[in-house]
Amino acid sequence: MTTLDKVLEIKSQIMHRANGEVAENMRLAGIIYKVNYGVPIPMLKDLAKPYMGDHELALELYREDIRECKILASLIADPEKLTGEQIDEWATEFTNPEIVEQVCANLLWKSEFALSRSIEWCLSSDELMRKAGLLIIARKASDTSLKESLLEPYIGIVENMAEEMTDLTQSAARFALREIAKRSPALAAKVSETASRMTESENELAAWVGNELLFELAE
Repeated sequence: MTTLDKVLEIKSQIMHRANGEVAENMRLAGIIYKVNYGVPIPMLKDLAKPYMGDHELALELYREDIRECKILASLIADPEKLTGEQIDEWATEFTNPEIVEQVCANLLWKSEFALSRSIEWCLSSDELMRKAGLLIIARKASDTSLKESLLEPYIGIVENMAEEMTDLTQSAARFALREIAKRSPALAAKVSETASRMTESENELAAWVGNELLFELAE
């Protein structure tokens, strides 16, 4: 079966599982795609299983202006074959929080280019790109082969974001700092110090993140 045949087969399976109510609810929530069939994520994960690691198929699927194809691409792609150029191309499709969360969690954090893109995106003025950068480092923090010294700068980066924190970035910022803190007592102490300062922020979302982190770290 050719890659094109696989794409057509997958599209057929997606349409067979379409849920208009889910798609409409997503639209009302501001999660906008050119085409959205409303197929739940667990169903997409099942659809992806026969194609896992087919990188060429993943690249073709991501080029489709269809929500389900893009998410399936992130599940199917081989992170070891993912190039920096491909990551940058995929990032141009970061148009809503869901696609950012799915692509980063399913694929990008596993790539050898994860750290370089993460730091670059965290420093971006684009909120969705910031969210992507934070989600990648949050996931990457669980990689014990990664030196703690590479994680530490992100604590300051998040603190610098505090006054501009929004609904789009607050959960990712909290996630990133929490996962970094788990790596060692030394990093936990630095996160705690940062969280304490964030509680004094005039930005209510940043202050909330700081308070939540202090509560979690105290447990």
